[in-house]
Amino acid sequence: MANSKHRRCIFTARNVCFVTWLVLGIPIARGGDSVAAPTFRKTNHVLLDVGSSGSFDECQTKYPCVLKVGDEWWMWYNGRAKDCFTGEIGLAKSHDGLTWSKANDGRPVFRNGPLGTFDSTKVDKPAVLHFNGRFHMWYTAGGEKSLYKIGYATSDDGLQWQRQNNAQPVLGPGAKGKFDEQVVLHPAVLRDESGLLHIWYNGVGPQEEDGFRVGHATSSDGIHWTRQNNGDPVLNPSRVGPFDEGYVYNVNVMLERDVYHMWYSSWTKNDRREGPNHNCISYAVSSDGTHWEKDSKPTLINGPDGSMDDYGCFAPYVVRRDRELWMYFTAGSGITTGPYRITLANSR
Repeated sequence: MANSKHRRCIFTARNVCFVTWLVLGIPIARGGDSVAAPTFRKTNHVLLDVGSSGSFDECQTKYPCVLKVGDEWWMWYNGRAKDCFTGEIGLAKSHDGLTWSKANDGRPVFRNGPLGTFDSTKVDKPAVLHFNGRFHMWYTAGGEKSLYKIGYATSDDGLQWQRQNNAQPVLGPGAKGKFDEQVVLHPAVLRDESGLLHIWYNGVGPQEEDGFRVGHATSSDGIHWTRQNNGDPVLNPSRVGPFDEGYVYNVNVMLERDVYHMWYSSWTKNDRREGPNHNCISYAVSSDGTHWEKDSKPTLINGPDGSMDDYGCFAPYVVRRDRELWMYFTAGSGITTGPYRITLANSR
């Protein structure tokens, strides 16, 4: 869509012509107000399991962020301790993207801050980029009162991290009356060809009972962010196939040939929070990162009773592997807190 040999017509966020985009053999088609995304098949294998008793990730491993680093694949992820609440960030490495080993002897590579700081109970949902010779991480930060904000840290090696902005948040709640006036969390970050940074994040505000919406902001330095869309959400719940979305959250955005591709998580709006067909990962497309059009059906749906993701499949992270897309995501079993573990789905 960025160059004419891949186009059937000029793409805008709201046009009505038919577009076919072919990138390395994976078609993404659009007609009218609908979007047809790549399809994925679950492997139903645990790639990264919870840790042993006493480890920082003994309750949950979730929120994968995967980058190619040299000849290896690196995955930063969130681990939850025995209380299933205290969160820190670990790192795992793989040569093939399938078999993963926890780095740093299974200890976290980024720990929560001391009592009284904005991230004293939780450093969570890492969004890691590598540019200008350094690793950059934006993360959910929670203190004793769980008033979530977004923090920023950098690293030379991906293991030892230093908080930036004088160890203060870089994105806090929005203006009064906005969708994110209470908390902001769950960042997804990318850097476009001009060097501009984009962040998509969840916010909770007056719609507290209906939960998360997704906002969009941009920055030239990773510290000072400008909200887009007048500070209003860029992704709201809607009807997607059999799902009446109650809230949308945990997005992942990929930019290829000037087209933004988003995979996001959602919960059904009804009160049922267990069994199949209540949780899913869906797809949306945009030309500017602010105006999104959703696929007419979910990409993945949580599994049947007894499966590894019967409670939820969420928090996708998509990477390109030659002609395939690989989607790492969190699989939750049981009807309360887990265990949550990291698994994989492949495009087909």
